Amino acid sequence: MGDMPMAIPAGIPGHLVVDFDVYNPTPDAEGFHRAFVDFQRATPHPLVWSPHHGGHWIAVRGQDVHDLYADHERFSSRHYFVPAAPEQMPIGAFTLDPPEHQPFRAFLNMGLSPRIVGSKTAFVRQFAIDLAEGLAGRSACNYIAEFADVLPLTVFLDLVELPLADREKLGTFAEIATRAPDPAQRVEAINGLAAYLQPHLQARRGRGGEDLLSRAANADIGGRPISDIEALGASIHILGAGLDTVSSLFSFVMLFLARNPDHRRALVENPELIPAAAMELVRRFPVVTMVRQVRADMDFHGVALRKGEMVAIPSAFFNLDETIYERPLEVDWTRRVDRVLTFGNGPHRCPGAVLGRNELVIGLQEWLKRIPDFSVAPGAAIPVAGGTVAKILDLPLVW
Repeated sequence: MGDMPMAIPAGIPGHLVVDFDVYNPTPDAEGFHRAFVDFQRATPHPLVWSPHHGGHWIAVRGQDVHDLYADHERFSSRHYFVPAAPEQMPIGAFTLDPPEHQPFRAFLNMGLSPRIVGSKTAFVRQFAIDLAEGLAGRSACNYIAEFADVLPLTVFLDLVELPLADREKLGTFAEIATRAPDPAQRVEAINGLAAYLQPHLQARRGRGGEDLLSRAANADIGGRPISDIEALGASIHILGAGLDTVSSLFSFVMLFLARNPDHRRALVENPELIPAAAMELVRRFPVVTMVRQVRADMDFHGVALRKGEMVAIPSAFFNLDETIYERPLEVDWTRRVDRVLTFGNGPHRCPGAVLGRNELVIGLQEWLKRIPDFSVAPGAAIPVAGGTVAKILDLPLVW
């Protein structure tokens, strides 16, 4: 079941209806982010209604999108996709609103503390070196399958102490859960993750352990032990976020560097620029489009919103809003990047943001040392898929 635009319900003002698909604004991977910018610049209204994906609102202005991420009192995180899947199980902190969300967030924060993330740095670096050295002796690779998916997924499985041999199977589940347009397929993928995780969580119940899954299995929820179903939901959230988001960011970053030799050369010749450059890349290539559900009838910028309606909030509308960042589509290694929505905002801000940024910095450092000059294979098709997390699915590089 693909995305079929629906009929426009009564009560939706005709002048606010737009033909814009927040998950697939363009089939062109290289113009993916520009499509958001073009739409934002051409849209005079702060809120518009799209008939795609079951019909939903879209918040268009950067500051509104930023604020909506954190406005849990009026907008719920219960569903993370449009159309909402009615039988979707709660996925830990990800689909809970404060205050229920807080105890689930606490053990995530502990499991991804600066101390624990810092303790993984040597592992991340050695693995990035091994991958880049293995590829450097060749003249081509499929960057997604051979680097972008492998590095963050392996680091993450090490962090949660799951078998590295399960990487591809789990990566496939995460891919479907974050990008399948059909709600039934997403539910099926989440159920697949649940079935995989259940025995691992049972084995960790009642035993100490600093890894994230052990923390989920033994968490304290407001003075009581976490239930089996809660631990399962929290672990699905942990796996879904850890297995997909960083590889998606890598995919757009490396396409950009492959197409822009001057930018790439600046990093090769001045590697000390890479940590700050990584933040500019995080700003320029936001991959997440979250949604929120209206909690009660309300007026929002003069538009009547009804309880239960969905609102899409693409992070690109903040990071690439020209009222927030000048020349937003330009990549500028000297730009000061203060605020980005790439990792969210408010109570749901990504607890793995530091880990993700570290992986990007280290991945770039070790790749560029060994493969400084590379480009996209001539004539290659570069497919892109949207969803909660947008990603380039195939990126053939040559050098």
